[in-house]
Amino acid sequence: MSPETIEQLRRISTPKQFHNEDYICNEGQPGSEMYIILKGSVGVFVTNAIGTLTHVATIGVGDFFGEMAIFDNLPRSASCIALEDTVAVAINKENLQQFLATCPEIAGQMLEKMSGRIRKLDAELYQNNRFVRNRHVPKFEIPYQHHEGQKMKKPYQDEELLIYYKQACPICGKAVSVTDVKRNKLEERSFDIDCRMNYMKCNPLWYEVIACENCHYTNHYLRFFGINNFEFELVKQVLEKEHRPVVESRIAKRNAYDELVMRYLQAIHINEYINAGGDALIGGMWRNLYWLAKDAGEVEFAQICAKKTIEKYTKALDENQFFDEPSRSATAMTLTALMMNCQEGKGSLKYVNIAAEASDARIKNNATRLKAKLE
Repeated sequence: MSPETIEQLRRISTPKQFHNEDYICNEGQPGSEMYIILKGSVGVFVTNAIGTLTHVATIGVGDFFGEMAIFDNLPRSASCIALEDTVAVAINKENLQQFLATCPEIAGQMLEKMSGRIRKLDAELYQNNRFVRNRHVPKFEIPYQHHEGQKMKKPYQDEELLIYYKQACPICGKAVSVTDVKRNKLEERSFDIDCRMNYMKCNPLWYEVIACENCHYTNHYLRFFGINNFEFELVKQVLEKEHRPVVESRIAKRNAYDELVMRYLQAIHINEYINAGGDALIGGMWRNLYWLAKDAGEVEFAQICAKKTIEKYTKALDENQFFDEPSRSATAMTLTALMMNCQEGKGSLKYVNIAAEASDARIKNNATRLKAKLE
């Protein structure tokens, strides 16, 4: 980028400074501006199946990111984190016209990049909506195996690891208070054979789903703000006819854990309706509920969640619904461990072989151990 271009960008928008490891934008969170890097570098990260960040790209001076947010306000598809002290200018709807006129070369690159993404999104929405129209989803209910009033309290969470923000609910428009986790700051405590990552000072499972207290719309944080026009009407109908009566009838009875279980079950049910290819995401939520139920000592409910996880993860792996190798191998390892736990070990050899090829040494070693038992 030439010094002249940098100076032009500085006149358009006051540069923002970010320190090393600062979040610039969060995966799943709506955005309203794009960024152009003037100094430093930024890592692009997506959350994998274990819940940790996968580094998918590094961008530097002259590069831009977040451009789709100017036009559609959809959730960010990745988290962007400063890899060093970084300076960037923000372009939003207010200064877009000036940017297009002042920096036509960068603007042209941005529009070319956006056109490809828009075509891809349109194709994905068409396919998803086509399949969703014919989906049959059982009525929303709370499994009887989950007993209200569990004594498990919300675990300690270090405030330094949390991010708070407010956004408008995509269904009712009222403000929703959201708590996010700085996943790049988490310190690992232990890694279980079923790929559960346990952390010091924070349990991210408590923040995977977002709920609107006004209309009771609930969804996974990666999907909450991503409702399109077709899904909007469907979600409103499901909330009014199925979720609201159940949620409001149980408000006075539930504690923090019961509320969390309700949120997960609602998010799963919503995605069964609107997310035709979402077996990996839905399976991940059932997996989280399995771990939470184990923490609470709900043995029967944990088994129900394990079987649901197996059902969804089997389909997700067989249809290759994963964007990266770490997610695929971790899911295969989780599936193998749960199948053996549910006495379904005979069918798990196919999946333990996937896990045995993992790039993560921990997953590979665990898979090798389980594979020896299966053979």
